[in-house]
Amino acid sequence: MPKLVDHDERRRSITAAAWRLIAARGIDAANMRDIAAEAGYTNGALSHYFAGKDEILRTSYEHISEVTDRRIREALGDATGLDALRILCREVMPTNEEKLLEARIAASLWPRAMYDEQMAATNRQTMDNWREQMAIFLEQAREEGTVGDIDVSIVVEQLLNMMMGMQILGVLTPGETSSERQLEMLEQFVAAL
Repeated sequence: MPKLVDHDERRRSITAAAWRLIAARGIDAANMRDIAAEAGYTNGALSHYFAGKDEILRTSYEHISEVTDRRIREALGDATGLDALRILCREVMPTNEEKLLEARIAASLWPRAMYDEQMAATNRQTMDNWREQMAIFLEQAREEGTVGDIDVSIVVEQLLNMMMGMQILGVLTPGETSSERQLEMLEQFVAAL
C-alpha cells in the first residue's frame, strides 16, 4: 500500500526550511537545493509541492502575514480602543526572538514584494487590514474619550511607518532598537494622542 503523504504538511515543512535559511543567511541562501536539504527532501521532491523558488518565497511571505494576524487575533481578546491598538502594534513589533525572526524574513522579502505582483498583493492586503483595525481602535478610543482631536488616517499611517521602521531597525541595529526601546517609543506615541 502506498504511503499517505500530507501535502499541506510537506508544504509547511518546506516553507519552514526556507524561513530558517532566509533568517540565517539571507534570501540568496534560499536556493532550491539548500531548501530541499534543510527540509530533508531531495531537490526533485520539492517540485511535487511548489512550482519553484518564487512560489516558496511567496508562500513564505504569505505565512508571515498569517502568523502575525493569528497572533494579533489571539492577543486581542475583548480589548478595545487604545488597549487594542497597543496590542496590535506590539504583535507586529520585533520585541522577542520569534517576532525578530519574522522581521528578518519579511525585510529580506520586501525587495521582491516591490516587483512581484502576488507578494505586493499580500503586502497590500496585510497593510490594509492593519489600517482598518487601527482605525477602528482609534475611533473606539475617541468614543471612550481617551484620545484628543486626532486625524485617524494620519495616526494610522504614523503607526504603520513606526512599526515597519522598528522591524528594519530591530533587525539592523538590535542594540539601539531593543525591545524595551520599541515599547517605550510606542507608549510615548500613544500617550501623546
